[in-house]
Amino acid sequence: MTAHETTPPAPAAAQEQPAVSSSISTQPPPQMSGPAPLPTGTPLSYRLVFTSDWHPGTGTGRPGDVDHLVNRDADDLPYLPAKTVTGVWRDACEIVARALDGSSDTGPWQGWVRFAFGSQPALSGSPTTTRGTGRDAAGAAGGKAPSPPASTAPPVAAAVSIRAARYCDGVRAVLARDSFVREAVTFVKPGVRVDPHTGRATPGMLRFSEQARVGSVLHGTFEITGAASPGGLASAAPLDEDARRCVTALLLAGSRLVEQIGGKRRRGNGRCTLELPSIIDPTPWWDWLETASPPPPPAVDAAPPAVTSAVTSAVTSAVTSAVTSAVTSPVTPTPWPHATPVPGWEIARLSITLDDPLLAGGRQLGNQVMGRDHIPGSTLLPGVLRRLGPAGQAALLAGHLVVTDATVDVAGERGLPVPRTFGAVKTEPGRIINRANTDARTLETRKIDGYVATTRPLRRVRPTLSVHTHNSVSDTMQRPTTDEGGGVYTYRALATKRPLVAEIRVRAGLLPAGWAEDLSGSWVLGRSRKDDYGRATVSATPVSPPAPRARLVDARRIVVWLVSDMILLDERLRASSDPALLREALTRELRLPATALKQVGSADGRRSHTFAVTRTESWHTRWCRPRPTLLGLAAGSIVSYDLTAGDGSGGTTPRLDPTLVAELETGGLGERRGEGLGQLCIAAVPGPSGGVEDGPEVITRFADTQEPAEKALAARTEPREAAAGAAPSTTIPVGGAGTADTRATNTDILSADDIALIAALRTEAWRAEIARRAVTVATDPDGLRRVFGDGVDKVPPSQLAQLRDILPRLADRAATESLVDKLVDPSRRRSWPDGVGRQLKALLTRPGQVWEALGWVGPAGPTAGGQTHEAPHAATIAANLRTELWQEAVQTLVLTCLTAHRRNREAQ
Repeated sequence: MTAHETTPPAPAAAQEQPAVSSSISTQPPPQMSGPAPLPTGTPLSYRLVFTSDWHPGTGTGRPGDVDHLVNRDADDLPYLPAKTVTGVWRDACEIVARALDGSSDTGPWQGWVRFAFGSQPALSGSPTTTRGTGRDAAGAAGGKAPSPPASTAPPVAAAVSIRAARYCDGVRAVLARDSFVREAVTFVKPGVRVDPHTGRATPGMLRFSEQARVGSVLHGTFEITGAASPGGLASAAPLDEDARRCVTALLLAGSRLVEQIGGKRRRGNGRCTLELPSIIDPTPWWDWLETASPPPPPAVDAAPPAVTSAVTSAVTSAVTSAVTSAVTSPVTPTPWPHATPVPGWEIARLSITLDDPLLAGGRQLGNQVMGRDHIPGSTLLPGVLRRLGPAGQAALLAGHLVVTDATVDVAGERGLPVPRTFGAVKTEPGRIINRANTDARTLETRKIDGYVATTRPLRRVRPTLSVHTHNSVSDTMQRPTTDEGGGVYTYRALATKRPLVAEIRVRAGLLPAGWAEDLSGSWVLGRSRKDDYGRATVSATPVSPPAPRARLVDARRIVVWLVSDMILLDERLRASSDPALLREALTRELRLPATALKQVGSADGRRSHTFAVTRTESWHTRWCRPRPTLLGLAAGSIVSYDLTAGDGSGGTTPRLDPTLVAELETGGLGERRGEGLGQLCIAAVPGPSGGVEDGPEVITRFADTQEPAEKALAARTEPREAAAGAAPSTTIPVGGAGTADTRATNTDILSADDIALIAALRTEAWRAEIARRAVTVATDPDGLRRVFGDGVDKVPPSQLAQLRDILPRLADRAATESLVDKLVDPSRRRSWPDGVGRQLKALLTRPGQVWEALGWVGPAGPTAGGQTHEAPHAATIAANLRTELWQEAVQTLVLTCLTAHRRNREAQ
């Protein structure tokens, strides 16, 4: 494992809410002079230059092939997860802090390490003695005695966010174009375990480890995000100059102590240097550190448990009293004093593109954190409020702001959860039926997941989820342990490349004109968002609210489709999953008589309703306490109602008000509607007494379909294919040696290190191809004759073995010809057949002969699949490599053929 984290996963209730709020001390410390520090809130770059092979392990392998695989990103290239870089960098900063504090565990620099990288309450009860343990399973330098039990103090959020280290855009573009070279990025290295008693290899302990090649240059970004400000909803407070100077000095000094990273780094792997291009001249910083007397870091004032309990009790009593009063005498929510809503809604459509996997919501099962396949509205809400400011917060408190869940884009519209009446026929792969419109008594079906469009034909998309394994390494044991940090754990995160779509709905007149424009930009969402997860690009577009559907006036039967989870309260104000509460709430919101809605029962093998129960959990960040667990109706639930007079007297059937239906579909139903819960869709279908058809076609008309057999595979591969061709290609000069296509718009000219890396990878790819072709030739009897000539069986093995003495001297063409002439001289008593002598002399002295023998002809070298490289300058590159590797190719071919020839003779 090399992906790792400084703290183990929080409880499932500790979801993606903002980091715990802190009260920053307002006492201004005396200002210090020194070098200009790095800015706050600006992404800065760092580089990792590897001077040895490196292994960013995953802890997994391929059975029967490779025991330890490297960690790869979405482009199938090795990379270092942010948790790995953060852990090793923190370790180095702790060494620096301990040296600057004079080996003291309570010095100010130790406090700055905790401030910069965050506290680790699960690992230590004392903030000043917390060690950074976010390192890979191979361990890291240094160690301490086990820390005391975790304290009850709230955790301190990190002021520095570090992102993953990857190849630069130019290198990634070159490797994306040339799969032949990309295969040489890694190689397989054999290893054994040596018995300490015998000094020999332990039987059965041969293992193979995948390694990334030396010379790699990885690029990443880090950011000084600032300190969390009181209030929870405001953005992070910027640091003053002295605080930024201390953090900058600590990061710079720590970067100079990062010398190894990744697996097996104590055995030669992972030698590297960590560079900060943002700091051009570090000399002033060393002078400043020698004399600096740093102030203490900003303090976090945590309320004691007694105060927290008192506040919790007071707020609980107040909320209970308010809710009870509202039930007994409902009143209209008081709008914000300076803004009065007008009829109607304003809607902004958010198109969200994930730059990193996103971990939001979900459950924790053992050591697995199961993220959701969408972004809940509760995850989007803090970011929305930060950008809308006080007016947005006021609208939320007044119940006039709704942030829907962000679901995958399906056919250009926001995907809605598959209705639970849909099912896949087990005996007929690919067949999907709507059990509400089809007689399914003779069919055995199973539930299907994903998201659908509202129109026909059926379009279903299942978002891509990726699994990432991390660990928390004990300083003492130098491996993941459950005693100190939680050991190994796994995140299942949303990683789809399709856009995600959400809607922000607010009552008209509450926000200033153009408020949707403030929502566009770069967002950071979800859990673990300071390192490997959560970056997204958001584009906001105003859209018109849907108009009321006039045909609903004639509806006699309606179908209610829950498009998000819904929480309803019973008469005791407890969250309940009783379907009867839904009918009561619909009757009340649509202003119908109490008996107007009659739930339709299943008939003729058709299922008119299907409910599922969901559980909603969350975390109160400011109080550092879990919120209550709430039961409700799950998204996708379906229920049908007939509109009847209800009294049995044959009175007039009540009619729906289209305006109220539109209001209900926009604003939602039930509790916590501002977070996207309680969203529904109402469709009208003809009932026994007639009526109209109106609403989503996927509900009203869809009955049966046959999905293509390859649809499931396409759903998994489409995101990667879309990523490979999402943007027009751009030509990148590679030092005059070739070109490549890139998908990024900000790709720069390749640096000298990157050019050297690509050249080295291309050379290694040729070496691997030479070895592969040599084996192919040697195992073919005709291939041996092409290399040695006819009659090679008549040459004694001892004579052929003399070729091994000639091979190291191939660089001296004249000496090689002389030695070959003497070896095959026909006047010798044991002369070689003429055909063999001529063939060997041509092979050892003519540069083009070996490439013909290998079956490698043409103006350029091969690519994966045996085809020639068609990029410009390919012929020049191939010619140079043929000249450079000619001697090595001859040696490899001859030695491989000699070994095969000897084995053939032994077998006979």
